[in-house]
Amino acid sequence: MTRPPDPVGAGPLEALRTLLDSASHLLGELTDDPLLARWTKVFAQIPAADREAIVAILEREMQARVTAAAVGDLTGLSLRPNPRARIYTRVLTDDPYPNPERAVQQALRAIHITHNAVAPMDSEWQAIARDALGQASAAERASVEHFARELLSLVDECRRRLDSPQRMRS
Repeated sequence: MTRPPDPVGAGPLEALRTLLDSASHLLGELTDDPLLARWTKVFAQIPAADREAIVAILEREMQARVTAAAVGDLTGLSLRPNPRARIYTRVLTDDPYPNPERAVQQALRAIHITHNAVAPMDSEWQAIARDALGQASAAERASVEHFARELLSLVDECRRRLDSPQRMRS
């Protein structure tokens, strides 16, 4: 549909209409791209102090990609995204302060999960464990043995206290 001619002096109105049409088109392109929406959401989650470094990493990688693409016929080199790449380096603090209660609960849960995972393997898991213990030092084996004995003692104590006939009747 054609528009009626603008009245005299409507040049600025036509310029505004063109600007709004362009902005609308650009906004449509941006909002129609689900990856851009994801990118924006992820960027907003990046701590402000980390953004400069992360953007610099991405800029450097994109420059390497563009350069490799430009000379790929000569070098035979091409770059592909690494789906397992990490931006952050994992760092252990020098002196962590673990919550002992939480650490014990997590260790017991890990033992339970490990048992559930290996139980269907019958004796195969025992051979694997035997091999692992054979590769451990005498001190490591002694530590595991001491911990296992203490844990079994605690299990027995809880069984006597919590699974007693008096408690079961109530």
